Amino acid sequence: MSRRIASGWRVESRFGSQVVLVRGQPVNHVLHAFLTVFSCLAWGIVWAVVALVNRVERVALTVDAQGRVVTVSAP
Repeated sequence: MSRRIASGWRVESRFGSQVVLVRGQPVNHVLHAFLTVFSCLAWGIVWAVVALVNRVERVALTVDAQGRVVTVSAP
């Protein structure tokens, strides 16, 4: 887990022997809509690129009864 945190992952939630790590930030569509309107639609190109490229990744790490860490990718 410490390797993931060092590479930019952060803890989203923790419960018992399970932790959910997340990397990335969701797109702020309200801000981009505001900028698009006030730039006469020019910012719409930037908004489209950001929406296509930006991804939020999640992974769940669980410790089983034998002490092994089990990784499950989440949507």
